[in-house]
Amino acid sequence: MPLAFLRWGVLILVCLIAPAALAGEAKKLRRPKAKSTKFVRLKGGELLHHAAAAAFQRMSARAREEGVFLRVTSGYRSRREQRWLYERYRKGLGPKAARPGRSNHQRGLAVDLVVGGVTSFTYEWLTSHACRFGFRRTVASEPWHWEYRPHTTRGPAEGQDCLGRDMAPEPAPTATPVARQDAS
Repeated sequence: MPLAFLRWGVLILVCLIAPAALAGEAKKLRRPKAKSTKFVRLKGGELLHHAAAAAFQRMSARAREEGVFLRVTSGYRSRREQRWLYERYRKGLGPKAARPGRSNHQRGLAVDLVVGGVTSFTYEWLTSHACRFGFRRTVASEPWHWEYRPHTTRGPAEGQDCLGRDMAPEPAPTATPVARQDAS
């Protein structure tokens, strides 16, 4: 009988000690936490997620080539800033703002731009070209609000802009003669 108690006592001790010992080793095997998302500061001082910033810089360069200048008024927002904006909106003291935790500004994926209204040349350019860079307008009442969503934003069909309109073909470069022939 005492031998049976001894066996059960040892078994109970092993059952109590083993999980703690194994948990200690499991902690050693865990990967370190990933570093926080990297943000990039744009020319105007606003922060964006690094992928969104790279796409925005490409889009801005292309717009500049066509005579359109994209100016950012808001990019990344901290949770505190988003909460402050939302509280002002709820009190009727500020423009529409998303509830904290629901805004892509907090992820650095949304950007507010100076567009000048839905009839401006800047807005027209954005609606025609932004999808090529992964951006799309997501808030119908805010023509200045554009979000970087590369996986769900479809690019245009060949020969069309983002609105499905046919684009004028690029003019072919004219050949310039290398050497002139003398008429004599």
